[in-house]
Amino acid sequence: MKLAWPVVMRMFFQGIVGMVDIMMVGRLGPSSIAAVAVANRLIFILIGALQALAVGATALVAQYTGAGNKKQANQVVWQSLMGAFLLALILSTIGVIFAPRLVRGMLSLMETLDESVLQQATMYLRIVLISMIFGLPQILINALLQGFGDMKTPLYIMTISNVLNVVGNYVLIFGAGPFPELGVTGAAIATGFARVVGCLIGLFFLIRGNSYTKLDTKQISFRLDIGVLKKILEIGVPASLEQFIRQSVMIIYSFLVASLGTLSLAANEILMNAQAISFMPGFGLGVAATTLVGQSLGANNKELAQRYGLETMKLGVLLMGSVAVVLLIWPHLLISLYTNDPQVLREATSSMRIVAVLQPLIAVFIILSGALRGAGDTKWVLYVTLIGNWGVRLILGVIVAFYFHFGLIGFWVVNAIDIAVRALLIFCRYRSGLWKTRVIEDIRVLPAKEPVVVGSSDVK
Repeated sequence: MKLAWPVVMRMFFQGIVGMVDIMMVGRLGPSSIAAVAVANRLIFILIGALQALAVGATALVAQYTGAGNKKQANQVVWQSLMGAFLLALILSTIGVIFAPRLVRGMLSLMETLDESVLQQATMYLRIVLISMIFGLPQILINALLQGFGDMKTPLYIMTISNVLNVVGNYVLIFGAGPFPELGVTGAAIATGFARVVGCLIGLFFLIRGNSYTKLDTKQISFRLDIGVLKKILEIGVPASLEQFIRQSVMIIYSFLVASLGTLSLAANEILMNAQAISFMPGFGLGVAATTLVGQSLGANNKELAQRYGLETMKLGVLLMGSVAVVLLIWPHLLISLYTNDPQVLREATSSMRIVAVLQPLIAVFIILSGALRGAGDTKWVLYVTLIGNWGVRLILGVIVAFYFHFGLIGFWVVNAIDIAVRALLIFCRYRSGLWKTRVIEDIRVLPAKEPVVVGSSDVK
């Protein structure tokens, strides 16, 4: 709980900002919500590409920290940061150039192309992509600090960034005071500015950090270390592919939902956004599991690693089960915060109850996946995601939604089946204990009896 609560709060604040974004944009009409939805699906692919660095670097930093090998942990931090800036620059440039084609492709299944959605989504995408040159490194910095066991600093960074985002949304979307009314473009500028500031603050914390997290500037070299990057990518590439699979399925889903019309696309975006809020306890505990399992294995305490994963999962099921009750009883109240369009409200409310029922199963999958990532066993998470997303969600979703004419609610019924399958498979993998052999061979410099280091405290 000591590790998880700052992450839960950070994710919660981040989710709240996402909600506020959609709520403010929602006042501009369904086409504006749909435009942001289309652009965000593409941006999430860019973020998914970073997982190869973020997940691999986090697992290595956690294990090196647990082993007491600060020098090697420092090297992982610097090399992954250089890789993040380079990757962000390349992908953002490509995205800005091809933004109109990407958005048009996303909307290609609409019977009649909504020009308003096309124009707004293209502008939003280009502005946010430019900011991702700093946004992707910011995500990585948060992940690296979590690998050290420092969960509070990312909370401070995101709090400042989120406040800037909300204030920027208000003044730029609606034109408060001397600022012009920019609509969706204003939302993009506010989001981008907040990410740039967050990245700069994160770099400051790394350079001026405590004894565990402080970046040793004497080790800084602008030459890429192939050996270190290879270790990062061995763990991280499966995680990146996992994200690519998830986001590609979400993009195909957006294609398919778009074919149902602008109202269904807007309702689906509201559901996705509200669902992200409900995931917050699971994500926070999943990050805690990554750190604790990784540091325990680094200290050669496999039994403690096993216990951390299972106890964290139980706590997550309890917390997200409580969230499920709220979503089940008051779905209409939550959705009405996003829009007052009666057709969008009707479509989204029925599917929200399915989201509620899923909460405990989502907790199992998210938290145990985090535990396996801490061990470096990212390939199994990839396999489970592939089976669930492509084998169940996509194929079965098309059949139920279109062949049996269930529409949007059909997609969400299949989403429930997908989550159940993935939760079962990931639980079986964790119980098998085979992931305990994934520790980096050269990682230990301390005897196995030493405690696991978590931030500034020791967990024996």
